Amino acid sequence: MYLSKQNFIKRKLEILQKANMHNDAVTFEERVGILVNSDEFSDFEFLENLSRSLTADAPLEILAYSKSARNFEAENVLGFSNSDFKLWGAIKSTNLIDFTAKPFRFLISYYQRENVFLDFLTASSRAAFKIGFQHGVSDCFQDLTIETHPDQTEVFKTEIIKYLKIVNRID
Repeated sequence: MYLSKQNFIKRKLEILQKANMHNDAVTFEERVGILVNSDEFSDFEFLENLSRSLTADAPLEILAYSKSARNFEAENVLGFSNSDFKLWGAIKSTNLIDFTAKPFRFLISYYQRENVFLDFLTASSRAAFKIGFQHGVSDCFQDLTIETHPDQTEVFKTEIIKYLKIVNRID
C-alpha cells in the first residue's frame, strides 16, 4: 500500500466535511488571512490591495504554498510546502498551527486548483468569514465562493466587495 500525506489529509477533510464544522466565530480579530498557491498566482501586491479594500488598517498575513519549499521576499508572506506536514497529515510547522488558530475577520483562499494542503488549512481555520473560488471539494468550507479565475483579479475583488456589502460584512 502506498502511504501519502495527501491521502491522510484528504481523509481528514472528509471527516471535517461530514462533521460540518462551520465556525460561527463571534469574536474575531480585525485582521485578514490569505492562503495562496504561489505556483498558480504570485501577485502579492494585489493581495495586499484586496485586503486594504476590505478593512483599511487590518494586519494582513499571507501563507503561500509551493511544491518546493522557498522563501518569499515580501515581508508579510510566509511560505510552506508539503514538508510542513507529517506523514499522517498532522501539521508540524508552528507557523501553520498559529495561522489556523487565529480568529481572522476574513480568510481568503486564493487558489483554484484542488490542493489538499490548502483545503485542510482553510477547513481548520478559525476565521469568522471564509472566501474563495468556486472549485469543488473545499466549497463547503467557504462562506462565500466566487466563480472566476485567479488571473481575473479585478473581477474577484469587485465581486467580493459587492457581496460582502450585501451580507453586511463591510460598509
